[in-house]
Amino acid sequence: MWKSILLAAFLPFGTAQAAVRDLTVPMLAMTGYESTRLVGQWFEVAQTPSFLEQDCHGTTAEVTARDDSRLTLKIVCHKSSVTGPILPLDGVMAQTDPALFEVRFVKLLELGNLTFVVLWQADDNSMVAIGSPKGEIGWIWSKSAQPDAATLGQAKAALVAAGYKASAIKPVDHGK
Repeated sequence: MWKSILLAAFLPFGTAQAAVRDLTVPMLAMTGYESTRLVGQWFEVAQTPSFLEQDCHGTTAEVTARDDSRLTLKIVCHKSSVTGPILPLDGVMAQTDPALFEVRFVKLLELGNLTFVVLWQADDNSMVAIGSPKGEIGWIWSKSAQPDAATLGQAKAALVAAGYKASAIKPVDHGK
């Protein structure tokens, strides 16, 4: 039943993703990327409209290393408000190339694998910009819920350079 509800909520947004990203713009992943840079607790501080996170607020992500070279991804989305009920999105990330990951969400196997691309990451690993070739997601994750404005500007610029419309990149409310 849970899967049916989630799929019904997500399916209308599949065709809308092209509206947030110009698919003719090449998406360039960071070169020589080490997946361990993603490990840690993250606040999603900005996003583009996503079928995965419709009406999400106060979204956080935790990436942990596994024994098998893959990563575990746990996204916590509060529905309707920062204090709303939690929609957990748990997945496994397999690095297929530097800065390129295939992600499978455990309770949404019907979606298949989604490709995540690390477009930019701050030298101190405090912030990262992540996109997907078809525009399904456009995320900016930060180690702080209140990130540095200049660093946030760099992350947004990375999404725009990858074809995302600047007007589609919206802040995520963390209620602080």
